[in-house]
Amino acid sequence: MLSWPQLSSALVEARLSGAAEEVVNALEYAQLSAKTSGRNTKVVIDEPADKIRLRHYKSSADLFSGGDVLLASDIESGSYEPIPHPLNKGFDYLIVLKNEHRFSGIDITQSDFGNDNPVYFDTMGAPSHGGTATLTLGARQIVVTLDQLTGKVTISN
Repeated sequence: MLSWPQLSSALVEARLSGAAEEVVNALEYAQLSAKTSGRNTKVVIDEPADKIRLRHYKSSADLFSGGDVLLASDIESGSYEPIPHPLNKGFDYLIVLKNEHRFSGIDITQSDFGNDNPVYFDTMGAPSHGGTATLTLGARQIVVTLDQLTGKVTISN
Protein backbone atom coordinates (compact mmCIF):
# COMPACT_ATOMS: atom_id res chain seq x y z
CA MET A 1 0.00 0.00 0.00
CA LEU A 2 2.83 2.40 0.76
CA SER A 3 4.33 2.07 -2.70
CA TRP A 4 1.06 2.73 -4.59
CA PRO A 5 1.60 6.52 -4.98
CA GLN A 6 5.10 5.93 -6.37
CA LEU A 7 3.86 3.24 -8.76
CA SER A 8 0.96 5.40 -9.87
CA SER A 9 3.29 8.34 -10.52
CA ALA A 10 5.66 6.11 -12.51
CA LEU A 11 2.77 4.84 -14.65
CA VAL A 12 1.59 8.39 -15.38
CA GLU A 13 5.12 9.37 -16.34
CA ALA A 14 5.55 6.31 -18.59
CA ARG A 15 2.25 6.91 -20.42
CA LEU A 16 2.97 10.59 -20.88
CA SER A 17 6.52 9.92 -22.10
CA GLY A 18 5.20 7.31 -24.53
CA ALA A 19 2.73 9.77 -26.02
CA ALA A 20 5.44 12.43 -26.32
CA GLU A 21 7.64 9.90 -28.14
CA GLU A 22 4.77 9.31 -30.59
CA VAL A 23 4.74 13.03 -31.41
CA VAL A 24 8.53 13.00 -31.83
CA ASN A 25 8.33 9.90 -34.04
CA ALA A 26 5.63 11.49 -36.22
CA LEU A 27 7.62 14.68 -36.76
CA GLU A 28 10.89 12.85 -37.43
CA TYR A 29 9.23 10.32 -39.73
CA ALA A 30 7.57 13.10 -41.74
CA GLN A 31 10.91 14.83 -42.09
CA LEU A 32 12.64 11.61 -43.18
CA SER A 33 9.81 10.75 -45.55
CA ALA A 34 10.07 14.15 -47.24
CA LYS A 35 13.81 13.74 -47.77
CA THR A 36 13.72 10.15 -49.00
CA SER A 37 10.60 10.35 -51.18
CA GLY A 38 11.20 13.78 -52.66
CA ARG A 39 7.64 14.75 -51.68
CA ASN A 40 6.66 17.46 -49.24
CA THR A 41 5.03 16.10 -46.10
CA LYS A 42 2.56 17.64 -43.71
CA VAL A 43 2.03 16.99 -40.01
CA VAL A 44 -1.13 18.00 -38.17
CA ILE A 45 -1.22 17.73 -34.40
CA ASP A 46 -4.90 18.40 -33.79
CA GLU A 47 -5.43 19.68 -30.26
CA PRO A 48 -9.23 19.41 -29.94
CA ALA A 49 -9.37 15.89 -31.41
CA ASP A 50 -6.11 14.64 -29.80
CA LYS A 51 -4.92 13.38 -33.21
CA ILE A 52 -1.57 13.19 -34.98
CA ARG A 53 -1.87 12.88 -38.77
CA LEU A 54 0.77 12.65 -41.53
CA ARG A 55 0.21 13.30 -45.23
CA HIS A 56 2.44 13.68 -48.28
CA TYR A 57 2.00 15.71 -51.43
CA LYS A 58 0.91 14.04 -54.63
CA SER A 59 1.01 16.02 -57.84
CA SER A 60 -2.01 15.65 -60.09
CA ALA A 61 0.24 15.88 -63.17
CA ASP A 62 0.99 12.72 -65.13
CA LEU A 63 4.77 12.92 -65.50
CA PHE A 64 4.82 9.90 -67.80
CA SER A 65 2.15 10.97 -70.27
CA GLY A 66 4.30 10.38 -73.33
CA GLY A 67 5.52 13.55 -74.91
CA ASP A 68 3.12 16.18 -73.62
CA VAL A 69 4.80 19.35 -72.41
CA LEU A 70 4.07 19.95 -68.75
CA LEU A 71 3.51 23.43 -67.44
CA ALA A 72 4.56 24.52 -63.96
CA SER A 73 0.87 24.83 -63.06
CA ASP A 74 0.38 21.16 -63.97
CA ILE A 75 3.11 20.02 -61.60
CA GLU A 76 2.14 22.37 -58.80
CA SER A 77 -1.47 21.22 -58.66
CA GLY A 78 -2.17 18.28 -56.43
CA SER A 79 -3.21 17.37 -52.94
CA TYR A 80 -1.96 15.88 -49.70
CA GLU A 81 -2.87 12.25 -49.14
CA PRO A 82 -2.31 9.92 -46.19
CA ILE A 83 1.10 8.38 -45.58
CA PRO A 84 1.02 4.67 -44.73
CA HIS A 85 2.17 3.91 -41.19
CA PRO A 86 5.58 2.18 -41.33
CA LEU A 87 4.76 -0.25 -38.50
CA ASN A 88 1.02 -0.78 -38.93
CA LYS A 89 0.91 -2.12 -42.47
CA GLY A 90 -2.30 -1.33 -44.30
CA PHE A 91 -3.12 1.66 -42.08
CA ASP A 92 -2.58 5.38 -42.56
CA TYR A 93 -0.26 7.27 -40.23
CA LEU A 94 -2.97 8.51 -37.90
CA ILE A 95 -2.76 8.34 -34.13
CA VAL A 96 -5.84 9.15 -32.09
CA LEU A 97 -4.72 9.30 -28.46
CA LYS A 98 -8.24 8.72 -27.12
CA ASN A 99 -8.51 5.44 -29.07
CA GLU A 100 -5.33 3.90 -27.69
CA HIS A 101 -5.45 2.32 -24.25
CA ARG A 102 -1.77 3.09 -23.60
CA PHE A 103 -2.54 6.82 -23.92
CA SER A 104 -5.70 6.79 -21.82
CA GLY A 105 -6.35 10.19 -20.24
CA ILE A 106 -3.66 12.04 -22.20
CA ASP A 107 -4.69 15.29 -23.87
CA ILE A 108 -2.97 17.49 -26.39
CA THR A 109 -3.56 20.77 -24.57
CA GLN A 110 -1.63 23.04 -26.95
CA SER A 111 -0.29 22.67 -30.49
CA ASP A 112 1.38 25.04 -32.93
CA PHE A 113 0.72 22.45 -35.66
CA GLY A 114 -3.09 22.35 -35.78
CA ASN A 115 -5.40 22.01 -38.77
CA ASP A 116 -5.12 25.72 -39.55
CA ASN A 117 -1.30 25.79 -39.26
CA PRO A 118 0.26 22.37 -39.99
CA VAL A 119 4.01 22.00 -40.28
CA TYR A 120 5.29 21.14 -43.75
CA PHE A 121 8.64 19.48 -44.41
CA ASP A 122 10.19 20.20 -47.79
CA THR A 123 12.24 17.71 -49.78
CA MET A 124 15.37 18.79 -47.93
CA GLY A 125 13.68 18.05 -44.59
CA ALA A 126 13.35 21.70 -43.56
CA PRO A 127 10.22 22.54 -41.57
CA SER A 128 7.94 25.40 -42.62
CA HIS A 129 7.94 26.65 -39.04
CA GLY A 130 8.90 25.60 -35.55
CA GLY A 131 6.72 25.33 -32.52
CA THR A 132 5.56 23.17 -29.67
CA ALA A 133 2.94 20.61 -28.74
CA THR A 134 2.03 20.12 -25.09
CA LEU A 135 0.71 16.81 -23.75
CA THR A 136 -0.99 16.64 -20.37
CA LEU A 137 -2.03 13.86 -18.01
CA GLY A 138 -3.43 15.03 -14.70
CA ALA A 139 -1.05 17.59 -13.24
CA ARG A 140 1.90 16.42 -15.39
CA GLN A 141 2.79 17.80 -18.80
CA ILE A 142 5.49 17.31 -21.42
CA VAL A 143 6.36 19.73 -24.21
CA VAL A 144 7.63 18.57 -27.60
CA THR A 145 9.51 21.27 -29.51
CA LEU A 146 10.37 21.43 -33.21
CA ASP A 147 13.25 23.82 -33.95
CA GLN A 148 12.53 25.88 -37.06
CA LEU A 149 16.17 26.25 -38.13
CA THR A 150 17.52 22.75 -37.56
CA GLY A 151 14.33 20.63 -37.69
CA LYS A 152 15.48 18.94 -34.47
CA VAL A 153 12.74 17.61 -32.19
CA THR A 154 13.20 17.66 -28.41
CA ILE A 155 11.17 16.81 -25.31
CA SER A 156 11.12 18.80 -22.08
CA ASN A 157 9.17 18.50 -18.83
